[in-house]
Amino acid sequence: MLRALNLNTQESSAGWTAWIDGASVAKQLISIISPAFNEEGNIRRCYEEVRAAMEPLLDRYDYEHIFGDNCSTDGTLDILLEIAAKDRRVKVLTYSRNWGADKNSLTLLRHCSGAAVIPVLSDLQDPPAKIQRFLDLWEQGYEIVFGTYTNRSDSFLLRMLRSIYYWLVRKLADEALVENHSGFGIYDRKIVEELKKSDDFNPYLRGDIASLGFRQITEPYIREKRMAGVTSYNFGRYLDFAINAMVSYSLVPIRLATISGVLLSGLSLLMALAYVIIKLFNWSFQAPGATTVVVLVLFFSGIQLSFLGILGEYIGAIHAQVRRKPFVVIRRKINFEQD
Repeated sequence: MLRALNLNTQESSAGWTAWIDGASVAKQLISIISPAFNEEGNIRRCYEEVRAAMEPLLDRYDYEHIFGDNCSTDGTLDILLEIAAKDRRVKVLTYSRNWGADKNSLTLLRHCSGAAVIPVLSDLQDPPAKIQRFLDLWEQGYEIVFGTYTNRSDSFLLRMLRSIYYWLVRKLADEALVENHSGFGIYDRKIVEELKKSDDFNPYLRGDIASLGFRQITEPYIREKRMAGVTSYNFGRYLDFAINAMVSYSLVPIRLATISGVLLSGLSLLMALAYVIIKLFNWSFQAPGATTVVVLVLFFSGIQLSFLGILGEYIGAIHAQVRRKPFVVIRRKINFEQD
């Protein structure tokens, strides 16, 4: 830690420099990124708590706090503009429409300048007080620190579905996900540079980060309750994330469809052969009635439609990728160098 009686700082194009008794020492810039959508009840408190967490560390670091407003329909953007007008450390990206959470986060990563990046959700369920602990672990050489929450307030059904999801990911995906990780943590600049190379139109950041490797560690924390507003995440959103993760990181579902199709076809041929053999030895034998036929038809039709859906998910992902539509459209940048 830098300790001296006379400590002054001055911003430069390369970052921040500290003068200690006349000698200049570079201070590392830390980027805090906060995606936001309709968080007018939380956004000011998010800024204040991040500032309170960083102020005791300003002898070692400087920081920038970049907010990404995903076309909020409440007063979120007005509050951010007010804060940015008073504090040059606060930077804001606004978008032409709501492009989704992961695209917002990846765009923020592409616009940060820090030696390390710490995502902090604007709803403050992930406590900024953990920032110092993350920085300590980063200084020890860990390039990725995953914050993992130890408490959940989900319903029994959602907890069960989440457990099934992680079990499927462990069995099917090529890279395992870190459980109970919302994105909160710290990522070294090397991680950010690798993520910036991503050309995926529908990114799944948790999977992208987990697949990179590097030196990793998990750090537990208690997740707070949302203080204001209503989360935009619902069952449909979670299902969309789950499907995107499966399609992005595994070919097992489509291979499972192929294998199942072969096995079911083989089974049907064996049943047909068994029926022929039985009829040869017992001509009066009658096959099961209409109920069995209807059940079998419905069963195999359901299997076919399920596998067509799996195939459709992969084709849809390819279609979205090859259309080359804009990843996001940034409407305005506030407090960036070009402004």
